[in-house]
Amino acid sequence: MVMHRLRGIRSYVFKIMGGCEKKLFPLKQRVLTPGCVLLLLHGGASCFQGHGRRNCERRRKSVHGCIVSPDLFVLNLVIVKKGDNDLPGLTNVEKPTVRVPKRASKIHKLFNLTRDDDGRKYVNT
Repeated sequence: MVMHRLRGIRSYVFKIMGGCEKKLFPLKQRVLTPGCVLLLLHGGASCFQGHGRRNCERRRKSVHGCIVSPDLFVLNLVIVKKGDNDLPGLTNVEKPTVRVPKRASKIHKLFNLTRDDDGRKYVNT
């Protein structure tokens, strides 16, 4: 595993949104352990993929706790507060929004347009 040192990252604030372990077990919120555990999950719970054949079916699934440990493979982060310096390749490049609303009133609200403006100019078709 290669670790990159980024200068100026200390002033950034990140929020952990998920990830997975080396054995590809997903991180589960509210499991306060740094390792893997077996949980009995129902159909609507997170980390429960697939649809059961019966109603109210529960399955025992392996999940990783939400505490960050060295055995994590992927860690999904979201920038909550931007720092002083730009991170190369991450915050110094403007990326267009991929998902935009379809309804005209929501497009006008997103881009601060009036009713007279044409919203089709702001949406990729």
